[in-house]
Amino acid sequence: MTATMADVAREAGVSASTVSRVFSLPETVRDDTRQRVLAVARRLDFTPNRAASSLARGRTRTLGLLVPDVVNPYYAEIVKTVQHRARAKDHALFLTDTGDDPADGFELARTMARQTDGLLLAGPRMTDDMVRELARSGPVALIGAHLAETDSAYAELSTGMRHVVRHLAALGHSRIVYVNGTRTARTVGHRRPVQEACDEYGVELVEQLGPFDLTFDNGVAAADLVPTSRATAVIAHNEMVAHGVAYGLTRQGRSVPGDFSLVTVDDTFMARTIHPALTALHIPIDVMGARGVDLLLQRIADPDAEPRHAALPTSLVVRASTGRPGGGAAS
Repeated sequence: MTATMADVAREAGVSASTVSRVFSLPETVRDDTRQRVLAVARRLDFTPNRAASSLARGRTRTLGLLVPDVVNPYYAEIVKTVQHRARAKDHALFLTDTGDDPADGFELARTMARQTDGLLLAGPRMTDDMVRELARSGPVALIGAHLAETDSAYAELSTGMRHVVRHLAALGHSRIVYVNGTRTARTVGHRRPVQEACDEYGVELVEQLGPFDLTFDNGVAAADLVPTSRATAVIAHNEMVAHGVAYGLTRQGRSVPGDFSLVTVDDTFMARTIHPALTALHIPIDVMGARGVDLLLQRIADPDAEPRHAALPTSLVVRASTGRPGGGAAS
């Protein structure tokens, strides 16, 4: 005969509600009591009804993940690491691709919020006010973006961009062009660190091209504008754009790094699949995604806590796409 919750409660000398909380809200039960209940449950081979437990708590044990473009390798890696972390925390994951339109993303988020315990917004294209409204309605955490009022895990770009510009300056580049991202992206924080780093190292940021949607074709279009800038180095908003820039320059009969050095931000597998391999500002996507899941679960468990933020360090990975102006190899 299968053991019941009442059987475990009777053997452990506690109430049935205490047994329920051991399996649904273990942090609310004293450690000695919890260990005694778990020992009895193992001896009686008791397995809680997870579905019933979730319904009793008003929880689904599912999380929602919204990304602007699931085809983009950056977001594909976020999906993978978030799914892995959610599974390790005994939660299922719902995924939706929002596109770049802020209103569409907001409506999709509100719909998903009704079906899940909380939302993970990866690089959301929504306005700050939209994100705040979602956070007021239920648990929300940001991945790859930062908002003071909302839990967030994001890359610390200021130091990273200084590494990028210092690398280019050391090679002898004095004029840099930055290919900007889509105007609806909340990663507008890329632009200020680039300018500040250029100011620090005496490099002229001659032009900020764009904003361009984060696609290969738009990188090709941006490449047509690079030669007129008289810059010798290009920093691209992400790898999709960087690949397009490299292709566009090659189509013009120009080379990387012979005519233009090229640096990208992200550093997914795509940075190594192009020739020459791309020098990149490495974003710790795996850590960022896992930390986002942890922050959301903490918010679900403690809705009234102060917002938590995880600013993760970046690093420069030097590959073959950067060299001295005029074609000299980097040393």
